[in-house]
Amino acid sequence: MITLRRRQTVSNVMTSRVHVARPLTPFKRLVQLIEENRISALPIVDEQGIPVGIVSESDLLFKERRHELESESSLLHARRRRQERAKAEGVVASEIMTTPPITVRSDTTLPQAARLMQERNVRRLVVVDERGKIVGIVSRSDLLLVFLRTDDELRDEVLSTIVPSMLLSDPDSVQVAVRWNVVTLSGEVDRKSDAEIFARMTRELDGVVDVVNGLTYRWDDANSVPVASVSLERSFRGI
Repeated sequence: MITLRRRQTVSNVMTSRVHVARPLTPFKRLVQLIEENRISALPIVDEQGIPVGIVSESDLLFKERRHELESESSLLHARRRRQERAKAEGVVASEIMTTPPITVRSDTTLPQAARLMQERNVRRLVVVDERGKIVGIVSRSDLLLVFLRTDDELRDEVLSTIVPSMLLSDPDSVQVAVRWNVVTLSGEVDRKSDAEIFARMTRELDGVVDVVNGLTYRWDDANSVPVASVSLERSFRGI
């Protein structure tokens, strides 16, 4: 059985040195912390270091709109307006923060973290340990760093990890080319399933944008039919 390479986790890309605030931190101090540290949000933690909320720049900006929000009325968005007004009127972190914070563990994979961000429509996740204490923060931009891997890095990883794991009768029969993190596979393998697994494992590598599978095979083991040389001519998209 072929074991796929373990993907990078949040621990590989998160910011470990996290600036935090307490529930009673004043509004002005929150602004100072964000500006001084050039960050866009502050996790709010209790006395045990457990995150109870998060204050972002957008949360603080409601203060600028407080007069506008006071005069607005909309039954359609009544609940949201109440929340916005509460943030606009807040003077300490506990009155302004978004709660509860969306948290993940450091061993969460990057695709899992990305999916959670999109599902919950958040820009960052608070990273906690097994006790629930904050150990880091990961943002959307952190998750995108994996796509800055070079073409040479990706090619070397395919050749050094995937090719040996495939146990091919002739490893040199497979060629790997990478441009802009799009991996193109060419050459010939023994079985159709080899070609499909090869492409799938390559697609699982962190930083791969796309896989163009040009591998041919000598045996269609899906139907137990020998073939002269068949190309899948298939493009596997996404990661």
